[in-house]
Amino acid sequence: MHHLKTKILAGVLLTLPTLAMAHPGHESAHSGFMAGFIHPFTGLDHLMMAIALGVLFSKFAKQWKITGVIAFIMALSFGFVLGMQGIFAATFEYGIVASLIVLAVALCVRHQVLLAISAIGLTMFHGAAHGYELAHSGNAVYVASGMIVAMALIYLAGLGLGEVIRRYVPYGDKMVAACAAAVALLGLA
Repeated sequence: MHHLKTKILAGVLLTLPTLAMAHPGHESAHSGFMAGFIHPFTGLDHLMMAIALGVLFSKFAKQWKITGVIAFIMALSFGFVLGMQGIFAATFEYGIVASLIVLAVALCVRHQVLLAISAIGLTMFHGAAHGYELAHSGNAVYVASGMIVAMALIYLAGLGLGEVIRRYVPYGDKMVAACAAAVALLGLA
């Protein structure tokens, strides 16, 4: 029975990367602001990470509420510019993974500064990946603007969700921590 549960769990874990589907549809994503705006809502990884970061910052870094939104917008924008210039072209995926690992460590040790730095790094490298993909598009600025606005809105929704969980759900803080660990693992997958 134990082996059957292990096989089922392994099968489920193997399907997680296909569920993320973060980057299909980029061939049509070159059309403008709305395509960029819709993109974060169609990729499970974008949606989960932005919501999760909002929830995390509602718990671990109270001073990062609105300041975090501004920092993420700046990091994502900076990443887009770097990516469009081809900077980090060979390493942005490694930067994303490294940021996720540091983020997981920061969560484990509850280090707020490291959490903020790794989240900003993750956001910047993610922006670089999209900037690189969109570099030769004539509408890259519009697509990037749409993505930035959508990610900020999703992050704000995560902040709100985090506050609701912390205030009104029994053991909400523990649930947020467990969800954060799950998101970090999913991101690494």
